[in-house]
Amino acid sequence: MASGSTGKNRDRPLLPERLARNGVICVIVLAVAGLFWASTQVAWAYGTGRGEEDAHELARRPEIIIDTKEPMAGLPSGVTQTALGTTGKDPAFAYRYRGFRLLLASGGRLFLVSGTWTLGRDQTIVVPYDNGIRIQLVSQP
Repeated sequence: MASGSTGKNRDRPLLPERLARNGVICVIVLAVAGLFWASTQVAWAYGTGRGEEDAHELARRPEIIIDTKEPMAGLPSGVTQTALGTTGKDPAFAYRYRGFRLLLASGGRLFLVSGTWTLGRDQTIVVPYDNGIRIQLVSQP
């Protein structure tokens, strides 16, 4: 009899089928969550690196000259404002700003900084990219 009862124990699984299935599902869910977390971390690191690289190369980016209908407030250092005469191509544009660099364009907006911009110290100007402004690009040597 003793041998019969040990034989039955060997045929019986160590874990019930339901518990094993739940364990496999948990492992799969954790693996998928880990992949999402890892891809987020890689994207964050890549974006940070690109941003730092872009910030260090601002002097080589084209200068942006912006003509606006309304004056801009709070200009960063290195940006100059000039009043335009009403005899220009479009008298609706009354102000010209020089010294901006394009940090990035996204969502119908231009993110502009001065040529001497420093992360954490200087400000970024956000301008809607629409009919309210006119821009010119001046390439840098």
